[in-house]
Formats: sequence, C-alpha cells, structure tokens
Amino acid sequence: MGLRSGIKLSWRWIKKLFESCPRRYKYNEQDSLFIICGHRGSPTKEVENTIPSFTSAMDEGANSIETDLCITKDKVVILWHDWNPDEVVSLLREKGMEPDVKYKPYVPAIFSEKRKIISQLTYQEFSESYNYIEKGSSLPLQIKIPTFEDFLNWAIKYETLYYVFLDLKVPASESELAIDIMFQVKELVNQYKPKFRIFIETFDEKVLLPLKEHFPEFNFTYDAELNPGIILLPRKYSGVKKAIKYANKMAVILRPRLITIANWVTFRRLMRFEVRKRRRHNKKHPDKEVKTIIGCTINSESEMDCLVRIGISGMQTDYPRTLLSVAKKYNLKTSSE
Repeated sequence: MGLRSGIKLSWRWIKKLFESCPRRYKYNEQDSLFIICGHRGSPTKEVENTIPSFTSAMDEGANSIETDLCITKDKVVILWHDWNPDEVVSLLREKGMEPDVKYKPYVPAIFSEKRKIISQLTYQEFSESYNYIEKGSSLPLQIKIPTFEDFLNWAIKYETLYYVFLDLKVPASESELAIDIMFQVKELVNQYKPKFRIFIETFDEKVLLPLKEHFPEFNFTYDAELNPGIILLPRKYSGVKKAIKYANKMAVILRPRLITIANWVTFRRLMRFEVRKRRRHNKKHPDKEVKTIIGCTINSESEMDCLVRIGISGMQTDYPRTLLSVAKKYNLKTSSE
C-alpha cells in the first residue's frame, strides 16, 4: 500500500467512526425466514452446548441452534467447544473471561496428565475429567456432556427448528478427524432424518475443502474472521467473497472482539459491504446465489437493531429472546407458519 492510499484509507477509517447505522432498512426480504440462532443454545441461562441450554433457546424464540463438535480418541462425537485446553481462547474461557455466559469450562489443571487435546482422550476419560462450573463458584457441576446423537434425539422433536449449525472445532493439523466426525454425522442424519437444514461450519480451508469433496450432500459455510488491530479495509475479510469462492450458500461473519480496534464500527462497515456484495453477485449469477448472511456472535440489542436495518439474514446470539423482539419490531418472518 502506497503512502497516498494509506492516508486516504486512514482518513476514511476516522470518518467512519462517527457514522451511524442506516435509518431505514432496504435489503431484508420480508418473505424469507429471519434466522434467530441460539449460539450454543442460551448460555446466559444454562450451560452451553447442553440440552437444557438448547431447550431454553427454543423457549425464548430461537428458530435455529448452533453447537460445537469435537471427537474423542474412541471416535465419539461430543458437543464441546475447546478442542485444545491450552489454546489462548480455551485458557481465557477457563478463567471465566468470556463475556455474557453464565458458566465456564471446568478442565484438569495445567500439567495434569488428563489435560489433553480432546482427540487424545477416550469418551470415558473426557467424561470423568471435563465439565462446567458456574462463574464465581468453587464447586464443579456434574452434568452430562451430550453426544451428537443425544442432540439429534432432542432436536427432531421441534417443528420450529429450521436450521442447525454444526461448528467443527477440528484444526487443520488434524483435518482427517473432521472426516471421521462427518461420517458419524451423515450416518446419524440418515438414521434420524431431521427436517431442519444442517450447515457445517469451519474456520479453516484445509478442513473445508476435503469435507466438501467427501460430503457434497451437506451445506457448508466458512467462518470469516477479522484480524486484530486497525483494519482500514474491512472488505478484505468478506465472508460473502469466501462463500462465492467455495460455492457455499451461506456466509457467516464473526463479530471481532476488543483486540480489533473500533471493532463494532469495523464489523458494521463490513456487513454493509456484505449485503451489497451479495445483492450484486446474486443479480449477475442467479444460479450461484449466496442466499444467507449470518452475523455472530451478536449480543447487544442496539447492534442487532442496526444489523437488521443493514439487511443481513439472521444472527447467532447468546440472547435469542432479545433478537426475537428486534425481529418482531421490523415484522420479520421468524416462522414458516
């Protein structure tokens, strides 16, 4: 980037700090289902990725559920977020530093022989040593961490559950285990025959591409994430561009945290670009449409309101009830009934 271009982009970045959300919404398709997705269920009330959490989300008005998948050494697919307990995000969550959620993971202490990557533990070893604890408490809970089959057995009972997002936490270094997960997902889906649509989420191209090749019958999405620091040109991180590149029907864009300077403004700028990019692409290529744009994780009511006005297709949130109230405010369709 040249000096002149850098100055121009920096000045534009400064001006954008003082812009507000659009006053009216133009792009929402009133006949399309607006996705209210419980992010790991309703983790502000119940333990994330558990049946009570999913039930709470549906009671609050969610029409979709997101959950995380890992796999144990003996090939049991479980609903658990932290593939490696020693990664930065896992360590922060263990210390209770993830905002909004009521509980934090309870895992073996550092240097314990039981503190391992999930794929190195049998299901029994995992169940004996990993659980959750309420923030501020010293007593760990003793709850059952669901398997994917447990989840499906629960989910098929809900007629108003339209989308399920399965976030595969498999890193690129163990991408072959994503294939193992998907073989089990496919087998169980064929067995339970759910009516809802399943989208497989991943954050790594090396995981995504083999899965699309081996399991073309499934829907996939690549989680687009913005880098830390100051981002002068948010469109570089476009999830719609990734969806077009990988021929995905859905684009998922993660809202950046505090490590991205002016994180909300940057995300808002990107989402306005995403809506326009999607519209232009779909008009030129109706046979290769990107049908849906999802923002996550959106927990602020004002941000939800702004993103609705910008025109995205739905959101993953820890507060499904709040998002439902925003959707009702704009008369968005939240049910097929």
